[in-house]
Amino acid sequence: MQFRYFVKKIFKLTFALIVLLSILSLNHFEFFEPYRFFTWVSLFFFMGLTLFSGYYNSRSVTKPFFFNIFIATLGLKFLLSLAFLMVFLYGLKTEKMIIVPFFLLFTIYKVFETYMLLKFAREAERIEKSK
Repeated sequence: MQFRYFVKKIFKLTFALIVLLSILSLNHFEFFEPYRFFTWVSLFFFMGLTLFSGYYNSRSVTKPFFFNIFIATLGLKFLLSLAFLMVFLYGLKTEKMIIVPFFLLFTIYKVFETYMLLKFAREAERIEKSK
C-alpha cells in the first residue's frame, strides 16, 4: 500500500466531514454557530497533521523501528494539538466549549490514521511472508 492510497482516503474523509459541517452550517443549528470558525480551522489543521504523520508512519511500517516513529508522531501530534487549542482558548479568548468539536475531529482523524496504519502493517506483513 502506498502513501498515495492514504492521501486519497484522507481526502475522502475530509470531504465527508466538509459536507457534514456544511449541512450543520446551512441548517443554522444554534449550538454550532459560535464554534463554526474554530471547527473549520480544526478540520484543516487535523487533515494536515494526519497527512504529515501518515507520511512518516507509512514509510516506516516495514522497518523494525516503526513503533518508535509511530509513538513519536503521536506525541508530536498531541503537543501540536494542545498548542493549537491553547492559542484559541487563551490567545483568542474563545469559549471553553470549543473543546467539544476539537476532540471530535481529533478522535475521527486519529481513528482513521490508526486504521490505515494497521492496514499498511498487515499488507507489509503479507508481502514479507510471501517472499
